Amino acid sequence: MCTGISLASCELPEQLVTQHKLSDRIVRRSVGADLEIHFLYRHRQPLIPAWFENQLQIFPWGNRDNANSRLPRTGWCQLESLEAGHWNWLTPESVEIPATFGREKGIWYQVREGMRGILVRDEQNHPHIYMLTTPASHYYEVMTRNKRMPVLVGEEI
Repeated sequence: MCTGISLASCELPEQLVTQHKLSDRIVRRSVGADLEIHFLYRHRQPLIPAWFENQLQIFPWGNRDNANSRLPRTGWCQLESLEAGHWNWLTPESVEIPATFGREKGIWYQVREGMRGILVRDEQNHPHIYMLTTPASHYYEVMTRNKRMPVLVGEEI
């Protein structure tokens, strides 16, 4: 799967960083490297950026903690499940998740264009993003030891 993404800080408007209190997620990978913002599913409040209706926004990443919500208690949606119509009752809408790097089991890997996801709404009509996954390529499985990988935009690894 993908349990985290990193986005170059220059890709995220300062207004979104301030509005969502993301300053504690800003890191520098190494000396001289550009600043990045980490979005990890394990964060106390899992958030994820996504392009929706031609606007970059920050959304809750799935539904990890709210057992009372009708939303699935996960942050991912299997592409096969979506295509089979199992998510239709939530009226999913496509989104693109911008990312510079993805993370799985402590391994960071470069992402060129981003990842695909879906936006669904909870009982209060609040949007949540679920990252789409697909069976892992051989390379991805060897690299991360995971049998699923994110659906990438414009590339395969």
